Amino acid sequence: MTNIKIRPVRSGDWTQFEMLVAGICGFHGDTLGLTRTQFDSYAIGENAPVTVLVAETEDGILAGFVAGFPVYHFHEGKTIFEIQNLFVAEPFRRQRIGEVLMIYIMQTARRKDNAASFKLGALNWNETALEFYKQLGFKERNDIEGTKYLQLRTA
Repeated sequence: MTNIKIRPVRSGDWTQFEMLVAGICGFHGDTLGLTRTQFDSYAIGENAPVTVLVAETEDGILAGFVAGFPVYHFHEGKTIFEIQNLFVAEPFRRQRIGEVLMIYIMQTARRKDNAASFKLGALNWNETALEFYKQLGFKERNDIEGTKYLQLRTA
């Protein structure tokens, strides 16, 4: 495994970080929409609403990232942490960097947000990701019986 350090993303990481985000967008067939202003506003600083951790090599190369945010379930009195993105650049895959990023973000969310549980999504066709998350202890969950989740896009 490449020697890496896991740390919070910094404003000065933007150039490399943007390339990682472009990589996950390309993998999913999405368009890169994250701007520098949004990055600084949502991901940088102690009180940023999104937790973003990066894996950095000894040479200062960002090998991957993980991002997520807390969602407070008011009626349950619990915080559920949603892991939104996990991406490791191609040259660094199969070196357990994704696993280390996942462990670190879950530890961070427990400490910082008092997260009681974690959720994430993976595309149905991405069997590699689904198997990876299952190996970390995640279980497939169908919609709660009697509940359908809806989404409204306004932009």
